Amino acid sequence: MFGGRRRRREEELAAKDRWRVARRIMDEDVTVLGEQLAELHLDTLADDLDPATRDHYRRALEHYDQAKAGLAASTTVEDVTAVEQLTTDARYHRAAVLALLAGDPLPERREPCFFDPRHGPSMQDLAWTPPGGTERSIAVCAADARRLAGDEQPEVRMVRVGDRWVPWHESGGVAEVSHRALTAVGRGQHGDGARRVVDQAAVEITARSTGGGSFGT
Repeated sequence: MFGGRRRRREEELAAKDRWRVARRIMDEDVTVLGEQLAELHLDTLADDLDPATRDHYRRALEHYDQAKAGLAASTTVEDVTAVEQLTTDARYHRAAVLALLAGDPLPERREPCFFDPRHGPSMQDLAWTPPGGTERSIAVCAADARRLAGDEQPEVRMVRVGDRWVPWHESGGVAEVSHRALTAVGRGQHGDGARRVVDQAAVEITARSTGGGSFGT
């Protein structure tokens, strides 16, 4: 009986620690999204927005507000991954506003940029060969497409999993990073000891994240 209780307690602690890792990653994403929308607000202050542009701007703000509220109320990794979709939707509407302001066609609803979802929706598929790997087709934002076309390196987000730095596109996403971070800590090491490792990983995720610049524009 006591063994069963202990296992349940360890599972609860592990789930909480996974949620903590996921939440830290998504908190950074929501923060960056807020900064992007603040810049967009300044860019549109002098413009008399047409109804379509105004609607996309409104929807971007609504999704952002929902993402903030959802993250604050989250208690599980699944709650956090639901917020991930809200940030993706907000970034699409931001990209739509930028396109309409520039007189360009509306962007398609596509998956986020392969190298960093904070760059916004991907704009095209390109052939890309990773170092030491084989060529594959990837979906990238406009800014990374320009970099690759100019033989430059894309802006790749890095996250730390255990004792290794992993490119975002190899990490498996928020849920997988949170799982692998706890696996790296080791079984049975929850509570304060695990929390220090988890918090350090979260800090280093922020410190090593790249892609600030143009964010896909």
